[in-house]
Amino acid sequence: MKKDANRITIHDIASELGLHASTISRALSDNPAVSKKTRELIKAKARELNYRPNQMAAALRRGRSDMLGVIVPAIDRNFFASVIRGIEEEANVAGLHVMVCQSYDDSERERVLVEGLQAMRVDGIIISTAKDGLNDADFFKSISGSGTPVQFFDNMPAGLDAAAVVINDRRGAYAATKHLIDQGRKRIAHMRGPQHLDIYRERFAGYQDALKEAGLECSDALTVDINSHFDNGRKAFAHLWSRDLKPDAVFSASDYSAAGAMQSAQEHGLSIPADVAFVGFANEPFTELMTPSLSSVDQQPLSMGRKAARRIMRRIKNEAVEKERVILEPSVIVRGSSAS
Repeated sequence: MKKDANRITIHDIASELGLHASTISRALSDNPAVSKKTRELIKAKARELNYRPNQMAAALRRGRSDMLGVIVPAIDRNFFASVIRGIEEEANVAGLHVMVCQSYDDSERERVLVEGLQAMRVDGIIISTAKDGLNDADFFKSISGSGTPVQFFDNMPAGLDAAAVVINDRRGAYAATKHLIDQGRKRIAHMRGPQHLDIYRERFAGYQDALKEAGLECSDALTVDINSHFDNGRKAFAHLWSRDLKPDAVFSASDYSAAGAMQSAQEHGLSIPADVAFVGFANEPFTELMTPSLSSVDQQPLSMGRKAARRIMRRIKNEAVEKERVILEPSVIVRGSSAS
């Protein structure tokens, strides 16, 4: 019975040909110390036996794996899928492979994934940390200190001085709110993301900046806390509409909650944008397919992925040790939900 192809080793090839394992290893690496005729013989036998090199063993010998580890909360979000695409585009040009893992916004799982990738000798880790607020800055400091380069994007532990590529969340939120103000809206509500996370604190601050600049009050009655789920957005808008001070516009920290809020508004018999205008954040693909289509803040995920990959590859090559943040400028994509 033929041996399992996954377990064929250079020792099996050596046994078949009556050669030393070291000769097999050199031949498969195209070492000129082995004659061309012998190299061709050995490679032919390797193909016949369906030999596959042990990439982990090779990584241990060479001290690098030609592999980047990427950890995201979830790959079914277009934002993260687009960032991954940007990373892969740059990695492919450099001859690097990409291994993608999902944390499901669970910091404990995230830690296991980071340690697992490190054990696999990945050349570097690109990560958007879990949004459960339990990220440990000291843990990531220890990973970087052990020699594994870590590049953050989108979200990172609070208080950590490390390389990151992020969007200017405050500026994006300011621009979204100012767009609503420019449309003549006076009672602009904010569906606010978890405030233990920098990205949502910055979005809330940008919303406040625009209101203050326009001389409008930032009222608690026009602020409601949400997470990113569609159903949560529906409930949040129903809660807003039950109050005495009813909004004539809503800026949401998430497209998903904005979509839910729009559905709730329509269920209340409201016309969008005539009665209430809406702007979300992330520019997910579904925003164009809604009726009306949803205005949103674009986060430049492709550019974010490309820049994150380029930066970590420079660190892998010891060309640079960059700890500063690269901040990308967002733009508001205006659609039917907020246009006059």
